[in-house]
Amino acid sequence: MVVVAIIAVLALVVVPSFMRESRKTKSQTEVQPMFTELANREQQYKQENGSYLAAAACPTTPSKSLQDISSCTAASTPWNTLRVVPHEMKLRCRYTVTIGAAGSTPAAPAFVSPVPTSQAESWFFLLAECDANGNGTYAQFFQSSWDARIQSSNEAE
Repeated sequence: MVVVAIIAVLALVVVPSFMRESRKTKSQTEVQPMFTELANREQQYKQENGSYLAAAACPTTPSKSLQDISSCTAASTPWNTLRVVPHEMKLRCRYTVTIGAAGSTPAAPAFVSPVPTSQAESWFFLLAECDANGNGTYAQFFQSSWDARIQSSNEAE
């Protein structure tokens, strides 16, 4: 009985931690290659056109399950204009590209640090929102042209 009780207590501690880490890893493994692709395409677009290109949220809503994103890469969409080639055509997270002109201050999410008060050059930032457990509380991931680190908030949500 004592052994069973010890195993039960350990399971109560370990299982939630394992599930939290599993959700966190699922989001991170999707976000990192998408951010790399989007950032590379933005830099290439700027070299060719002299400015960055904004892209509205795609897919429109984060989901616990995979969503087809073929509409994001369809003709006349920003992702098509940028020539984005997603690593997967089904994603869980919603991706948004925000741009700004030289001299403007980025309106980055509150968890991002540091945010420059004014940029000497035009800028972009990428925001991914993921709902890994389906409860409507989004984990957020952020990367920008002024800081290539991926910053995050609520990853285990």
